[in-house]
Amino acid sequence: MSERDAQIAPTAHYTAYVWSRLKLPYAEHFATTRGRLIFWSARLAGEWVASVVPRLPSMTQYLELRHRTIERALLAHAPDVIVEIGAGLSRRGVTWASDEGVRYVEIDLPAMIAAKRAAIDALPPPIRKRLGDRLQLVSCDILADDFAHQLAKHLAGARRPAIVAEGVMGYFPEDERLRIARSIHSAFAAESSRTSIFLCDLRAREGGLGVALAAKLLKGGIRVLTRGRGAREDFANAAAIESFFSAAGYRTSAPVAPQLPHLAHLRAPMKVWQATL
Repeated sequence: MSERDAQIAPTAHYTAYVWSRLKLPYAEHFATTRGRLIFWSARLAGEWVASVVPRLPSMTQYLELRHRTIERALLAHAPDVIVEIGAGLSRRGVTWASDEGVRYVEIDLPAMIAAKRAAIDALPPPIRKRLGDRLQLVSCDILADDFAHQLAKHLAGARRPAIVAEGVMGYFPEDERLRIARSIHSAFAAESSRTSIFLCDLRAREGGLGVALAAKLLKGGIRVLTRGRGAREDFANAAAIESFFSAAGYRTSAPVAPQLPHLAHLRAPMKVWQATL
């Protein structure tokens, strides 16, 4: 493992390997040996418990539910530019830039961007040719005072922009989540004629004992994967999430219906939310 790879969050390696196991488009190009080792170590350490408890999602099912729900929302919106913050080793940027012809900007910290750039450079020539110049990798601190300004530059000229924060918001305390959401709102508002959406996954404590157990196991797994950092406090309920988006300036917010029949039986503590101006 290189020094650069060691600086990358274990969750980035883990999720990339899960997406490869799910055979999502282009995911195999971002799966790492470290991701495979983390995945099977987590499975042996107790993640298998979810498979014997009815309706409790495994980490793989949880990540699939989150990822495919965001994809569904993006397809419905038909964006002309997508910015993904905390993009990690996601295969989404390559998919949208090469197959859908959509300009895509991935934002992350320097070590992650360096690793992603190396992975992009190693893609087969036909894929790189289809990408053209539509995929951009940007190193940026999303808590910086000028983040809204930087983000607005990437959205310049877009009429139907979308910003995605998959697996990101839950790692920040609520005041920092609000700061990020307000920066995104400000970047959207720079051009008032837009039809813009912000997509992110958020957890709430409502839903009964089954959901509470799922949340406990999920946060325990994240704590292991992040070497003790873990996820921050969940919202109390859906009303609290709506109030959060309202405080950040958004006009509407609502959870996205997954419409994934093979995962419909699960009791997940997470929902993908879509907020608009």
